Parts: sequence; C-alpha cells; structure tokens
Amino acid sequence: MRKHRVAIVAAMIVAATAALLARPVRYAVDGVSMGPGLLPGDVVSASWFSRWGGTSETCRFERWIVTLPDGSTGLKRLIGLPGETLSLVDGDLSVDGRRILKGPRLLAESGSIVATANLCGASTWSAPATRVLDDAPFAVNEVSRLMLPVRDGGFGAEVTVSSAAVATGPARLRAEAGPLRITWQISAAGRYAIVAGRLDGHAVAATWPLSVTPAFEPPRRILPAGAAEAWDVTRPWPSVDTAMESDDESAPSLAIEILAPDPAGVTIDRVVTWRDILYRPAADGVTQWSLGSGNVFVLGDFPSGSRDSRHFGPLPVIALRHRLP
Repeated sequence: MRKHRVAIVAAMIVAATAALLARPVRYAVDGVSMGPGLLPGDVVSASWFSRWGGTSETCRFERWIVTLPDGSTGLKRLIGLPGETLSLVDGDLSVDGRRILKGPRLLAESGSIVATANLCGASTWSAPATRVLDDAPFAVNEVSRLMLPVRDGGFGAEVTVSSAAVATGPARLRAEAGPLRITWQISAAGRYAIVAGRLDGHAVAATWPLSVTPAFEPPRRILPAGAAEAWDVTRPWPSVDTAMESDDESAPSLAIEILAPDPAGVTIDRVVTWRDILYRPAADGVTQWSLGSGNVFVLGDFPSGSRDSRHFGPLPVIALRHRLP
C-alpha cells in the first residue's frame, strides 16, 4: 500500500513539473533589433520544452531567445547552423556558397513596407524601377547613419474576384516584377493575395486565398495574411542587361493587371510595396564566418540596430534558450 502511495506521489510530482515546464516563458521586447516585426513593448512567449531536442530540431530563420556573450538575454534569428560557412553578399545571405531564398512567410516577418496604395477597385497598378533605401521609420531614436539602396523588393496586392467574373471561366490576372511575367487563373470567387518581386537573387511570385479582414496590418504585416512557407514561382534573376533595368541598385519595376474574361468583376483593392532586409557586414568589414560543430550564428532583422554574431562571433549551441513559435 505504501509503495502505491509513493508511486502516486511521484506521478503527481512528474505531472506538476511537466505542467510547470509547459507554461509559456514571456519576454518583453526592449529594442529594435528585430523590427519591424517585433518592436519595443511587444511581449513574446515560448515554452520551456522548446529548447529540448538539441540542434537536430532547429531550423534556419527561427527566432530564438539566446544568451549573449556578456550573459544578458537577447532575441535573434538563427541564421547559421553548426559546420556551415556563412557569407553576406550584396546584402543577401549565402550558406556554403549558395544564396538562401526566404519564403513568403519569413518575408512577411522580416521585410519592411515601402509604400501603400488603396485603389478602391482599380483594374491595373504599376510602379517604375526605383531606388529604395534601407530606412527604418520604426527606429525613432536611431542616430544618423548612411542608408544604402536595397535591390530586393516587390508588391503584395489584395484582389477581389466576384461570382460574375468566374461564371463563364477563370479570371486571369498578370503580375510583373522586372522581367518576371506570371499569369494567374482564379476559378472561384473570393479575396486573394497576389505577391511578386525580386528576392535573394530570384524572381518570385505566389497567390493564396484571404480569409481575414483586414488583409494587411502595417507595419507588422507587409504581405497579406496567410502567407505560405514556399513560393509558387521562383526563377533565377537575370543579369542587369537581360532584365532591362536601368540601375542595378534599384528595386524592380512592378505591375499587376486584370486581364479577362470580365475585368469589371475583378478588382485590385490595395497594394503594398515591400523591401527585403539588407544584411550589412560587420563594423570591421568581415563578411564571412565559418562555424564549428558546436556553434550557431544569429542576426537581427534590423542590421543597423542589432548587436549580433557579426560583432561577437558565433554562439555555442547551448546559448539557444527558447524558440519562439
């Protein structure tokens, strides 16, 4: 009988410990290093269990609470995994000599809004190739710095397709980003996101249905809600001569147009133009790092306002404390 009571007590202790560990760990964001997705005053949470399992379960671009070399706690994005060689090339990330392409969901977290346009039912929208700088309106206390041009940019559009527009066949829309021309066919009435642009050495495009209102929530959500993990279309970005862009430091020309069969039944309601992160080298000019078998590399989403592995080097794996969902 006594053994039975001991077993019950032990089970209760285990259950209580598991419940305690399952409770979320909360941190208040107090800097702009992860802006614009996370800004001062935001509260993030993660489970104690999120650290268990070692690096075999970690993935590139996850956001982690980490222990910094000075013993303080920081919020960074996991960029490099053990054994890799990382390079920052023309503002993009390369791993073992291969440029890494972000997916739509990651872009929605880490990119920045350039401009917005409420079109109220237009059938076309376009923007010429233009120079876009890595400014940061969210960093209100930022000291003066040299802003640099960002080549990677595009648009996200909210489109409404009426029942009448698809009564006799799919609605057709064309998205353009520099040399990229993609025609979408939509067979069902509803609201849709159409996204296209230049990103990490690629021309990219995707579409998905929208189920929430509003579709955008700037400055936190630079793409319409519901972005997928992967692009529907990816193509290597051609050379500047082939792309027919006037300036290789400019973001690409952009356009979206309703084609057929009933343009009046398909409307472009809102367009947001976006830009990608421009990764900057370390202050001493270093742009490449080789990681040991027990090290990881972390960066902030706002390079100018982040102190990260570019400054203090790779971190040991055990510095990863809690993964954010």
